[in-house]
Amino acid sequence: MHVESYIKGLKPKMENNNIWISPGRKEFKKVLRELKGLGVGRISSISGTDVGKDIEVVYHLVHRNRTINVRISVDKKNHTIETITDIYPGSNLFERELSEMLGIHIKKHPNPRRLFLAHDSPKTPLRRS
Repeated sequence: MHVESYIKGLKPKMENNNIWISPGRKEFKKVLRELKGLGVGRISSISGTDVGKDIEVVYHLVHRNRTINVRISVDKKNHTIETITDIYPGSNLFERELSEMLGIHIKKHPNPRRLFLAHDSPKTPLRRS
């Protein structure tokens, strides 16, 4: 199977050279593992945005001349997601930043230490509440 065929089955939204996929929170890691197996070998960043009751997390992957954006919603009350460092080792620092700035707990992260903020800094500075 090719990347394009797999993505079509996920009901993507296309926007210029950006592909947007929104799997469920339970499926996102399986989707990322499948994309990696199909040759999507690089993660360029992970972004997080406080959108009210949820935090939107987007995994930005690069494949050929396109960006594949895998978007999930994380409930602020149940703010735990699994690490993807076992799939994309380059996500290590991105996940640490996400944890520190938005308070998302990254389950099974290999190095969950603070990255940017001093210990006396405000917790979760990018959260609205």
